[in-house]
Amino acid sequence: MRQMSERLSYLKGLSEGLNISEASPQGKILAGIIDVLEEMSDMINDIQYDMEDFKEYVESIDDDLYELEESFFDAEDDDRHEWVSTRCPNCGEDLYYEADMREDEDEIELICPHCNELVYVNEDTLEGRSFYDEGDEVYNPNPS
Repeated sequence: MRQMSERLSYLKGLSEGLNISEASPQGKILAGIIDVLEEMSDMINDIQYDMEDFKEYVESIDDDLYELEESFFDAEDDDRHEWVSTRCPNCGEDLYYEADMREDEDEIELICPHCNELVYVNEDTLEGRSFYDEGDEVYNPNPS
């Protein structure tokens, strides 16, 4: 960035050294071009500073996400769960829930976070659909 500022200063000095009058058509054009280039240089400089801030922020988010993943998928965690994947009949979004929810004796409702519609109740059926359909996939994200 500094190189651009230096080159722009050089051009400005060169135009002044050539004694080009700003009253002439060529002088007006050169002065206007140099003014626009100075503004662009300042804008680019501001963007670079902002990008550095964003880069640091994204790196911070990446570090936080890594820590979260480490705590969530801890390799020494003996309490591994199987997850069930199903599709919301209302909006079609994929939903995931723990397979253990099907055997829970308390009433548990599964609500789609995308459309806020009731998808399942761990009773026998909800609108003719059982809690676990044949199309639902069971998987374990942390196989032993």
